[in-house]
Amino acid sequence: MPELEEAPVATAEPLPAEGPAVTPEPVAGVPKSRLPSRGRIEYIVLYGSGDGLPVGKVVHSWNMKNGRYLLASDAETTGLIDLFSPQRLRYVSQGRITPQGLRPDSFFITRTRRGKSEAARALFEWDKRQILYGYARDRKVAVLTEGAQDLMTLAYQFALVPAPEPGRLRVPVTSGKAFDTYDVEVFPEEVIDTPIGQLRTLPVKQIARPGKEHFEIWLAVKYNYLPVRICHYNRKGSYSGEQVALEIRMGDNEEMASR
Repeated sequence: MPELEEAPVATAEPLPAEGPAVTPEPVAGVPKSRLPSRGRIEYIVLYGSGDGLPVGKVVHSWNMKNGRYLLASDAETTGLIDLFSPQRLRYVSQGRITPQGLRPDSFFITRTRRGKSEAARALFEWDKRQILYGYARDRKVAVLTEGAQDLMTLAYQFALVPAPEPGRLRVPVTSGKAFDTYDVEVFPEEVIDTPIGQLRTLPVKQIARPGKEHFEIWLAVKYNYLPVRICHYNRKGSYSGEQVALEIRMGDNEEMASR
């Protein structure tokens, strides 16, 4: 049976992160495209080719206050997959909001699969220029370069700062279990069909590497460059599934987009 892990997770093996990171240019004062202080996005998880088989759901949520943020992702299997191979996956990222965007202080991942749980955590020690990451039984340390992100902030960074021109970026990223440098390409805008309508989007795609999983994200221009579609590819480079937005709620008055 397919596992939900393929859909919402992009992982990488630990490699040195001393290489230079390219980040969006700083902007003065408050970030131009600042999100409402809170919100949530609900996704359906599809597995396989064609229209895909619904296998789960994911809810992203955020809360921003007093210069700090909390980002969370909660994923779970549904339907027959949940009956035979139940899984739960949670990400939590916390940190500061700066003119350069989100600057994480910690990232936590926990997965429960068939009744067994495992957890990993990354701590960004900016003052010491180092990052601690991995499982509690196997903690690792690496050099922390400016602009480093986690799996959640990577998807939400352009909601706070102006999106870059099409081209390639190098971004140090932690999955909690690993710390690696992702090569990411920003493509020209394109229009895609989603359950919440036809949307103008900015595609941001990780450059594939042999034997590694990779992802592609579409950020909706209309909704502050929030991620409305995320595709995942397995270690062989084959498409393995995606999550697509069904509903977006933002702000105290809950401005909403839904199917």
